[in-house]
Amino acid sequence: MNSQSAYYLQLALRALQRNPVLTTLMVLALAVGIGTSMTTLTVLHVLSGDPLPGRSGDLYYPQIDPRDAMSYRPGEEPMGQVTWIDGMNLLAANRANRQALMTGGSVAVQSQRNGVDPFFEDARATTWEFFPMFGVPFRYGHGWDAADDSARARVAVISDALNRRVFGGGDSVGKVLQLNGAAFQVVGVLGDWHPIPHFYDMYVGTYAEPEGVYLP
Repeated sequence: MNSQSAYYLQLALRALQRNPVLTTLMVLALAVGIGTSMTTLTVLHVLSGDPLPGRSGDLYYPQIDPRDAMSYRPGEEPMGQVTWIDGMNLLAANRANRQALMTGGSVAVQSQRNGVDPFFEDARATTWEFFPMFGVPFRYGHGWDAADDSARARVAVISDALNRRVFGGGDSVGKVLQLNGAAFQVVGVLGDWHPIPHFYDMYVGTYAEPEGVYLP
């Protein structure tokens, strides 16, 4: 320790001896200020992060106003979600390298495991390119394909958390999952995927957890 540091340390000790309460309050105030600043910076870093590094610059969110001319107001923002007809027409046009049409909801899940009561789980109905377009990782299996979309196949991709809850974990590809009273075959189990923010559907919550079930 150099002489200057020793000098300031002596001053601090003398101040502590003269006014212990005031000195302690000042130290606590500095500590709280530093802690608050670090927390704010950490939250800012997390919330302003890119959920899809290397991909986000190539993603586009189409907006189509389905209202007639009588309802149109110049300068007004179009509706945030497309209609079913417009969405299907965009898919049929096939103008993008990858594209996905989707909507959110929930399904009733019935497990065959003892002690697990039926429950509701957030679900996403989407098209097959959702997984490769967003680089969604898989722990087991894979997503469905275009033929499954066309056939409206009863297949499902589930999250790892739902896999543990319903099947007890492990590779559940090929097993049957009861959703809303109907049987769906599991074709894939997601890996660790928690995009922040919930960029592909802000209407369910900007920082919501990903869904547990994905269906064609």
